[in-house]
Amino acid sequence: MAILTSGPVGNTGNVVARIAQMDEVEIACIIVSDESAFKPSKMRRLKKIAKIGLLGALNGYRIRPWFAQAEGLDARDVAKEHNIPCIPVTKVNHELTRTTLESYGVDLGISLCNGYIGSKVFSIPRFGFINFHGEILPDFAGAQSIIWPIYFNRMETGFTIHRVNKGIDRGEIVYQERYPIVFAPTLRETVARSLEVARLRVPEGFATLLADWDRHWELRRPNNAVHGFTTPTIWQFLRMVRNHRKLYRAQSDAGQTTEPLLNA
Repeated sequence: MAILTSGPVGNTGNVVARIAQMDEVEIACIIVSDESAFKPSKMRRLKKIAKIGLLGALNGYRIRPWFAQAEGLDARDVAKEHNIPCIPVTKVNHELTRTTLESYGVDLGISLCNGYIGSKVFSIPRFGFINFHGEILPDFAGAQSIIWPIYFNRMETGFTIHRVNKGIDRGEIVYQERYPIVFAPTLRETVARSLEVARLRVPEGFATLLADWDRHWELRRPNNAVHGFTTPTIWQFLRMVRNHRKLYRAQSDAGQTTEPLLNA
């Protein structure tokens, strides 16, 4: 397999380190793009501002650090430790990305922390590419973790590993985990706590998938996502804050703690 990433430090490095320990799979190469996964074009930024309003855009900029990658390993250091070729490219969809995948003849590509991947890239491996999405699909395509489930008064989150196709978070679901949101007194703390749970669970989720790949591949299911989420408007965010306060009290009254999740 090949791993393609635009963010090698953090969760990506943790996932690569876990996969590198497995006897069932071989990492042929790691392709690291200089292109930021979270820097949209000027036109896309203007369209987003028009959609969510100036206050929503300013608030989105304010909360962006909430979702920064958790502390973790650098995939490039993991590559050196395990003698895995590490190929730098300027863009995810660069010609060098395509020729590298073709030259190694990989069966599967894994996308971690990337923006849009074109069909000329994701179609090269025999099984195509799979991608990690930090929420439940098909319910929350494109969504930042935690906050949109809270908007809909849900107390559950999770993550999904899905095939890459031409749509954003629209490919078939190959693997998924669901678990309760870990509520804290503030929404920001809840995001941080829940991302920490994901940091511990996601590498093992990939290991579980790859250790029994044929079965999971056969059981892959359609992803009928019809709505894509983005940065909330200021009014949507205020609803998230209100709902969070209510859900936090409900979880506290039920006597639930974080221990079962962190030890899972």
